Amino acid sequence: KRFQETKLKKKDFDYLINQIKKNGFKTIATPFDEKSVDLIEKQKLDYIKIASCSFNDWPLLERVSTSSQPIILSTAGIDKDDIDKVYSFLKNRKKNFCFLHCVGEYPTPDKNLELSQIDYLKNKYKDIEIGYSSHEDPQNFDNVRVAIAKGAQIFEKHVGLPTEKYALNKYSMSPSMAKEWLRSFKN
Repeated sequence: KRFQETKLKKKDFDYLINQIKKNGFKTIATPFDEKSVDLIEKQKLDYIKIASCSFNDWPLLERVSTSSQPIILSTAGIDKDDIDKVYSFLKNRKKNFCFLHCVGEYPTPDKNLELSQIDYLKNKYKDIEIGYSSHEDPQNFDNVRVAIAKGAQIFEKHVGLPTEKYALNKYSMSPSMAKEWLRSFKN
């Protein structure tokens, strides 16, 4: 219900894409079906992101593998064998892709962040970039530093704006928090 009520129109997407690029960031979207990949290609976004819940969605992976955009895949809750299968599938198709360490708990308590998974992924898949998809308390600016120290190279963080109808969720940061997070990232 919330997603339908907050669904963006094309002009809203265009505005966001322009603002993202204008501010020096890359554009990315997460498709949950093959038709959405068509839209990502039409909008000429920089990356396609596969959510953890779609990691084993083989029809979606087949469609994404035909795209020219680099692919970012979150690994929350995915077992090692399935990560190996997707790695092999994309490598055999000579795709540009990376994995993000992610915990599918929203928000993620610090004790459950499992940041050592970054080490595991970097050691196991040495020829691709490894990143960090962060869902911890948005006022925690230290974990991003740990992820960087462990070698994470790509980062995902949820940013939002509260509305009269909807409060900001407990794992998304406000734009001012995002500035502080980026400052911590830079430091």
